[in-house]
Amino acid sequence: MNKRLILSFTTQAMLATVYVVLVYAFQFLSFEQIQFRIAELLLIFIFFDKKSIIGLTIGTFVANWLFSPFGILDALVGSFATLIGLILMLIFQKHKFVALIFPALSNAFIIGLMISLLDQIPLIPIMLWIFLGEAVVLYALGYPIYKVLKDHPFFIETFHH
Repeated sequence: MNKRLILSFTTQAMLATVYVVLVYAFQFLSFEQIQFRIAELLLIFIFFDKKSIIGLTIGTFVANWLFSPFGILDALVGSFATLIGLILMLIFQKHKFVALIFPALSNAFIIGLMISLLDQIPLIPIMLWIFLGEAVVLYALGYPIYKVLKDHPFFIETFHH
């Protein structure tokens, strides 16, 4: 197996693992009707390496399967919402600040619909709460961290293999 492939595989495995650990550590903020999933700040890694879509989607799947009150359904639906948000982030990556809105939108619509149906609660309020929580994490935590990392030579050298 080629060294570059092993490094790429390891990077995605570590990214997925860190995502799962952050969801575990902040479970009380990561699920239900009002959620501020701290692990979502890792979505900024898509700006540094488009292959991060793999680790982040797998991390979402595993974290939701292990910790969500909705189990495997949330693993499947949540991974789909993450994938949609990340694809849109890639499409709009030239405009980083704008690109960050797409995971908030995809989660608001997809996860909001799932929770609304399963918990039998009104759709619009849950969508707004999920959107707000995701946007706060991405803009208050993710964007500032991105701004620091993008100019950090050691990070750039380490992350781009």
